[in-house]
Amino acid sequence: MSLCKGYTQGGSNADVVLADAFVKGLKGGIDWDLGYEAVVKDAEVEPYDWCCEGRGGLDSWKSLGYIPVQDFDYKGFGTMTRSLSRTLEYSYNDFVISQIGDALGGREDDVEKYTTRSENWKNLFKEDQVSLFNNGTDTGYKGFFQPRYLNGTYMFQDVLKCSNIDSNPSSVCSLQNTGSETFESSIWEYSL
Repeated sequence: MSLCKGYTQGGSNADVVLADAFVKGLKGGIDWDLGYEAVVKDAEVEPYDWCCEGRGGLDSWKSLGYIPVQDFDYKGFGTMTRSLSRTLEYSYNDFVISQIGDALGGREDDVEKYTTRSENWKNLFKEDQVSLFNNGTDTGYKGFFQPRYLNGTYMFQDVLKCSNIDSNPSSVCSLQNTGSETFESSIWEYSL
């Protein structure tokens, strides 16, 4: 894998690996200023083909604070699904950028911007969203993420879709154009 690109989970998760190495104090021969430039580029510059590097939908991310279902992205291309997964991953990616920037010092504006954007996960949290078992029985839990459209309205995705108790044989949970708004996992799991 180190010598070939593969599809990205959804965010620019190399940022998380760099941040992990940084907070663990790895220093030997690592140019952390250059590493910081790389994570900021992931957050700010959308590559044409964001299936394998960087992030797609950055205009929506920056203006709406989430990646919408069926996002209109004229700058690049990638699978237009996983809007919920991507929003949560971008939030975490921005959080780790803020942590590196804060520790390097002299980047107060960046730290404020990425800390603020790291809270975008809240834009998909729906306090009154319930969880129902396949037979329609309420699980007794409330408050889950839900995908949103470009106009701000919520789309419904069963919070147990793509979970280990999803009995729907037509559930598509992987990287396909007909996939769900979560990637290889349920909203329940993403909520944790």
